Amino acid sequence: MNASPLHKLGILTVADRAAFAAYCQAWERWVEAEEQLQKTPMLLKTPSGYVQQSPWLSVANKQMELMARYMAELGLTPSSRSRITIQVADAAQAVGMHL
Repeated sequence: MNASPLHKLGILTVADRAAFAAYCQAWERWVEAEEQLQKTPMLLKTPSGYVQQSPWLSVANKQMELMARYMAELGLTPSSRSRITIQVADAAQAVGMHL
């Protein structure tokens, strides 16, 4: 994920670097877990015969929770963006749009 457009819009600052990096790491782990879930069943049978959910499902769900928290903190959700004030003309110019 490229932070430049978000930085140009004033949504992200240099001070947000660690939180954005943590979001990107959670996103990468979520993608990996989802890819693994495509290759394996969601429910597995243990050697003793019990059925349990795939560890990859737990990883995917946890990473989605983390991503949701970071998205809210970083202004990456519709509701969190509604609390951010930016000038429309400045924002459009930052992402290369013409009004």
